[in-house]
Amino acid sequence: MHVAAVLKRKGNRVVAAAPDDTVAAVTRLLTEHRIGAVLVMDDGQPVGILSERDIVRAVARDGAAALDRRAADLMTRDLITGAPTDTVADMMAVMTERRIRHVPIVESGRVAGVISIGDVVKARIDDAELEVESLRGYVAGMG
Repeated sequence: MHVAAVLKRKGNRVVAAAPDDTVAAVTRLLTEHRIGAVLVMDDGQPVGILSERDIVRAVARDGAAALDRRAADLMTRDLITGAPTDTVADMMAVMTERRIRHVPIVESGRVAGVISIGDVVKARIDDAELEVESLRGYVAGMG
């Protein structure tokens, strides 16, 4: 299965923040949309990603003052991106190896969506269930 199929199933809505948005504003976005990370976009281009994990680390280090900081101060700037043509297995390997949970999917220089480790795991389980059903049908047809 390719990433394009995952995006087709889940949708390609991208929740984004601006580099100057406060971390408090980003936490409201995360809560409102029930997501674990937002892309930080500047002039329509992704410049970073800010996750719940990044925010928790900042709060643990700086206390409540972390909530007044800018998204750009805490975001991960070195974005790992994928393409719609990447396989789900490849994305799972990248996410595991790099220890990341969210990957922006870029097509023709534009963000086409974001996939999470949960999306990838769900796709792999769906594939496995389809394979099991196909094998059951095959074996039942032999009898």
